[in-house]
Amino acid sequence: MRVQPFAHLLFATLLAAQRGVTASCSSWSTRYQQDIDGVCVCNATNCDSVSTEYLSLSNSQVGLFQTSKAGNRLAYSTLEIDDASDDTADLSIDSAAKYQEIIGFGGAFTDAAAINIYLMDSDVQRLIVDAYFSDTGLQYSLGRIPIASTDFSEYVYSYNPSVDDFEMSNFSIDVDKEPLSNKLSLIQRALNETSAASRNLTLFASSWAPPVWMTTSNTTLNCEMNGYPGGEYWEALALYYSKFIDVYEAEGVPIWGLTTQNEPTKQELATKFWQSLRFNTTTERGFIKRDLGPLMEENHPDLKIIILDDQKDLLLDWDASLLDEEARRYVSGVGVHWYKNLDFAFGTSGDFDDLVAFHDEYPDIFILATEACEGSLVKGLGTGEGTDLFTYSNNTWQRGENYARDIINDLASFASGWTDWNLVLNTTGGPNWADNQPMYYVMGHFSKFLVPGSLQVQLNVSSDASSTLENVDRVAFLTPKDQLVVVLSNRDSLEKSIRMSLQAEERAVTVVLPPNAVQTLLFPVHGNGVSQDSETSASGSSSSAASAACSPIVRVVAALTLSALAAFRS
Repeated sequence: MRVQPFAHLLFATLLAAQRGVTASCSSWSTRYQQDIDGVCVCNATNCDSVSTEYLSLSNSQVGLFQTSKAGNRLAYSTLEIDDASDDTADLSIDSAAKYQEIIGFGGAFTDAAAINIYLMDSDVQRLIVDAYFSDTGLQYSLGRIPIASTDFSEYVYSYNPSVDDFEMSNFSIDVDKEPLSNKLSLIQRALNETSAASRNLTLFASSWAPPVWMTTSNTTLNCEMNGYPGGEYWEALALYYSKFIDVYEAEGVPIWGLTTQNEPTKQELATKFWQSLRFNTTTERGFIKRDLGPLMEENHPDLKIIILDDQKDLLLDWDASLLDEEARRYVSGVGVHWYKNLDFAFGTSGDFDDLVAFHDEYPDIFILATEACEGSLVKGLGTGEGTDLFTYSNNTWQRGENYARDIINDLASFASGWTDWNLVLNTTGGPNWADNQPMYYVMGHFSKFLVPGSLQVQLNVSSDASSTLENVDRVAFLTPKDQLVVVLSNRDSLEKSIRMSLQAEERAVTVVLPPNAVQTLLFPVHGNGVSQDSETSASGSSSSAASAACSPIVRVVAALTLSALAAFRS
């Protein structure tokens, strides 16, 4: 696609604050010749940034960011807090009861994302990177790096096509470097940006398929490995992963975690296949125990190995590695995807109860949402319209609300973070060789404010408020600096007035929550706050959190969603 200078970008749903912004963002799309509800159409000289006024709150103020179907986009304001307790409050925060720790929020550095960003001129490239990673943007703290190609690459490739090179003598990531690709360059820019913004970017890697010569059918589409764990092919696959980590770290890109395989299971209703190495939980156990675990312990002892990396409904049966004492010692976390939510059409539950049950059984294993996207379903199902957000204007908000609903329920059910799929796509949902064209949304209300190391704290609902707050999702966190952050999401079409009490500080505030709106409330750090030095472990407090997460009024952390669609022609 040829792109003219200063090509427009469409950052759908909600990049900007409405106070303290550097420029005003228009919703007029030159490409579509119309205003598009809830979006920010940016160019190199005109786009919004998130207000930083919340960094200078007085002791009597609560900072409030609001995004709504009515048009607010991270609009910033303040509330006055009362220096008095309120025993009749609708919500009360117990900051002494702490649960899981936040790892981070972010998206995937796919080939498609790098291609689209580097099609832009340098000023627009900077704008996109700033929007995600700078201190005036969303301050992403988590990133997923594909190991070689995915369905969002222009073609299929691996880092070692040399047949039977079991020693990985010819391993190379040159395909990720200029002039062939800007993928590595994009990751390095993001790392530099987050470092400048005083926030670390945690990176984990996932493979879609091994080099083709390792497979039984000489293809990486819906493939299986030659041999069995412990054999030369599986041993070579573990070495392939280790070499990837070695080479990326030599380029200044530290790898924190590794999933064993992206989506290793074949879905019953799948109508097309892309690069996928198929195996079950038993095979994964053998791979970890015999090959991957011992090699990573030797070469990368601090690496976090993450099992599953597939749909949530598989979670409770995907435990062979955790039931085996030898394999379990190598496992740190489990990765889950959301695609069977079906955009919450037909009353699908999201399988959040399974996350709670898993945490109760394995409290020492973190849960991380490792992939999600929106708009991939067929027309008429959920928000399925592919990239066509504009024929049905409600899709824009509904897609954002679906993301918010999944993220906040995951967090309420002990997830430690959430990862979107492609950072940036073009207007046809690509490029990708598999012709899979969903829209992709990313997060803001929580990536900005729920910094790594934040702990979920107890948020209690009064019996009198249960019916009023039935469709108000909510969660509370305590940051490493002892700042309370409360996020509310009203899925009702009616306004809600909520009285909120801080138990430890004997203070209270009244919040008015508009219909179909998300709010993040930032409380001033107070002398009576509970220091994280005295935190209780997540495993020690699982029962009370689990009962709340399973209740009809689910405790959730709301999310702002942002769609970044690059390569608009002006």
